Amino acid sequence: MSFSKFLTASVLLAAAPQVVYGQAKTSVSGVAQTSLYWDCCKASCSWADHGFFVGNPINTCDINGTRLTNWNLGTGCSDGESFACQDQIPWAVNETFSYGFVGAFIDGYGERTWCCGCYEIEFTDGPVKGKKMVVQASNSNYDGNGNSQFNFGIPGGYDYSGACAKQFGPSEINTKDNDGVLRRDQCDLLPDTLKPGCQWRFDWFKDAQRPNITWKRTACPKALTDISGCIRSDEQQFITKAETNDTLATPSSAVPIVGSISAFYTFAFAAALSAIVAF
Repeated sequence: MSFSKFLTASVLLAAAPQVVYGQAKTSVSGVAQTSLYWDCCKASCSWADHGFFVGNPINTCDINGTRLTNWNLGTGCSDGESFACQDQIPWAVNETFSYGFVGAFIDGYGERTWCCGCYEIEFTDGPVKGKKMVVQASNSNYDGNGNSQFNFGIPGGYDYSGACAKQFGPSEINTKDNDGVLRRDQCDLLPDTLKPGCQWRFDWFKDAQRPNITWKRTACPKALTDISGCIRSDEQQFITKAETNDTLATPSSAVPIVGSISAFYTFAFAAALSAIVAF
């Protein structure tokens, strides 16, 4: 085997993992704690300079729930006109798989590495142990205290604030900071657009109390990006075959951009093998 052929084979095999892991500063898997939140505020990932996006950041809405196109508007949590969109709520596909949105914090990394990214998660304890979700990071959570944490965006979640009262008017729930909905029947106190996400917490999520998870970065399914309107600039590195309950599908618009990572591995291995055989 000539040195040049050996070098070519070595380079091809060594380069392949870089396609999978992408940018060195982007975390692709780990463990995390979880919690709930819903504060009606403009999400941190809805600011154009808080991530690396192909187009716009996470969709944001006005007080009536209409999507905005000006991502520079201030948040409704203060004197601004921008609020969280009411369709960024979780929903079940079947008894063991759901979609949703989270406020993410990945220890050791900044929000530009997670905003708009999608993650396949599996619950490792509690009543949801073994269930899986694919979630998109629509917000950032800086209450991790040294641990990675994904906070599920669930209407009626614990961190209610004055922005909800501003958006929907004062109510028994909207004026409860750090409390929110405690029972399923209280979901009926929320606006009709938010009730399904609140009920999901008690039906599919079994009102689990901060269950732990394992997670890994995955390609964003169209089911989520159609709602969020957001795609990360490094998304193409995570376009792989669906693995979760046959519910994940590679976005059709992304297929021509990258092609198949598995095909790259096949090519690299074949090239190396040919070189060895030639020797």
